[in-house]
Amino acid sequence: MEPGVSWGQNEGWSGRAKELVELGRGPDGAEWSAQRKERIFQQVLARVERGRQRRRLLRAYAAGASTVLLVGLLLRLIGIGAAPPARQPELASETAIQRLAAE
Repeated sequence: MEPGVSWGQNEGWSGRAKELVELGRGPDGAEWSAQRKERIFQQVLARVERGRQRRRLLRAYAAGASTVLLVGLLLRLIGIGAAPPARQPELASETAIQRLAAE
């Protein structure tokens, strides 16, 4: 990677991933073995992939929740799934009186 080229650090990278990238770019990195450099690189890639998976999961959750809300609103607007109209107390008491009178 050339100096000055961004690796997307503003895309939600944690402090640890930034630190690993900076350590890899620093002059001390020249003294590191190839295995250490590869391990740091793999850690950075793993962190990026976990971030992508997390964002994908959050987007799927948000899409599902908004779909449920929209379907519920649509059903309520067209009247399906709405609670039946409540009986008025006067009618209920009149019905009860008529039943008692019939007995």
